[in-house]
Amino acid sequence: MTRPAAGALLSLMLLAMPCVTADAVAQEPVQCGPEDEKNEIVKPKNKQTVPAPSPGKAMVVVMYKGIMGKSYQVKLSVDGQWRAVLKKNQFSFFEIDPGVRRLCWGGRVAKRDDNYLLLTAQTGRTYYILGTFRDGITELDSKDAQKFTSDYDYVTFAVR
Repeated sequence: MTRPAAGALLSLMLLAMPCVTADAVAQEPVQCGPEDEKNEIVKPKNKQTVPAPSPGKAMVVVMYKGIMGKSYQVKLSVDGQWRAVLKKNQFSFFEIDPGVRRLCWGGRVAKRDDNYLLLTAQTGRTYYILGTFRDGITELDSKDAQKFTSDYDYVTFAVR
């Protein structure tokens, strides 16, 4: 085949390919955890401080900085399991095993496809995660996190 013929054939093949637009490659929101699981926030009476992680574990502290107005329930999953359920101006904490962990921000206000964070958890360390309506989840240093945990209410959750 001659060069001009090969070029013409290639051009025809490219024209025949379906056009892919940004809308076509947009993903559905990432499923963070079991969607049919209903959770209830539990507010302990006593003020809680974040403990050091148990031997062989890492600690995750998650805080939700809500926006004015209604407070919708948001959830944080680790490797597909819900580990924290919060409303605005609340925090929670839990232990995880060391290694690469996929944290995902889910719930009514967190239906985007970029609401996840890969965390390489190390034994004995504490990680502070801040969730917001607009920015998803980000990791904070302990100094910045202190203002949230001192001002926010500690909560846990139960499966209904």
